[in-house]
Amino acid sequence: MIEWEKIEDKLTALGESEMQMFRFLLDKPAGVILTVETDKMLAKLLAEADLVYMDGDIVVIPPDVREAYESGWDDAAELKWKKRNWMYKCIEAGKYLYGVMTWDVLGRLFRLAYPDTDAAEVCALFDSTPANSQWFTERDGKLVLNGFETNDYYKYLEETIQGDIDFYIPTREEVEELYEQGCLVSRESHAKLRDFIADTFGVEKDVAAFKVHELYESVNNHARVNDAAEAFAADESGRFSFPSDEVEVKFIERYMEMSRECRIRDNRGHDYYEMVALMSLKNSGASGRSFGAGLADGAKGGIAGTQVKRVKIGRNDPCPCGSGKKYKNCCGKN
Repeated sequence: MIEWEKIEDKLTALGESEMQMFRFLLDKPAGVILTVETDKMLAKLLAEADLVYMDGDIVVIPPDVREAYESGWDDAAELKWKKRNWMYKCIEAGKYLYGVMTWDVLGRLFRLAYPDTDAAEVCALFDSTPANSQWFTERDGKLVLNGFETNDYYKYLEETIQGDIDFYIPTREEVEELYEQGCLVSRESHAKLRDFIADTFGVEKDVAAFKVHELYESVNNHARVNDAAEAFAADESGRFSFPSDEVEVKFIERYMEMSRECRIRDNRGHDYYEMVALMSLKNSGASGRSFGAGLADGAKGGIAGTQVKRVKIGRNDPCPCGSGKKYKNCCGKN
């Protein structure tokens, strides 16, 4: 029999989709034949961790793994697993909002869900994050987005671009949405752009939401609006070419509206409207007000309480092409 300690880290490091598959298989002691490609990819990830056995499309949890799980999984393991998954989401939020963040900011993000967690536990959870969810590396006592350490770009970003702007601390719902969608489609202008894409090009809303994610990335990467429109229309699927100049103009209008509501790294997660409000306060000599976890008065914010629908193939689900990578790191790029 496998000892619980030998599989504890593997199990508590599983993502939500992988754990859902593992628990589904627990109820199938004789195994199950998987027919859906996304399910097969989840099973392959479990097999790579030696948690299931695969024979073609037949998937079985080995008896010794099952026995170890049943003997060792308890409330403490469940909490450890949930905290690790929340850390994944906090790291993802930091990736989109900051580019460079302090340990204190990561702790503030984490305590949106677990308010009693101390700094030592936050550091331990960060250090134990698997490589496929680890976007940051410590540099000069701060957490720097991978790639930003090249030519000390993170110092330029922090010292020259961000300056003394306070970090925007998102709501718990925004952290969840950034993880699931890669942008905040609950925000009014983002939703309008998504609906425009869905209606104009005849695609499902989850497909349109992924296109909004790509456009959000173009804003974060300082793309010119014409370049963003050209890249949108040049999608390999051929579904997004503009049928007329009028449609392209409308798209650009929607894109510009969306860009002003984007939470971007240059502003440490603030959008254009919040930056205007912050500068007004600064110029008037006011202080002591912060934005985030519920926007301050006068800032143009998102739609509170909006339900975010899970996409059919999540960005963090295994890619249906069979590569074993997450969708966002494989076919989702296209």
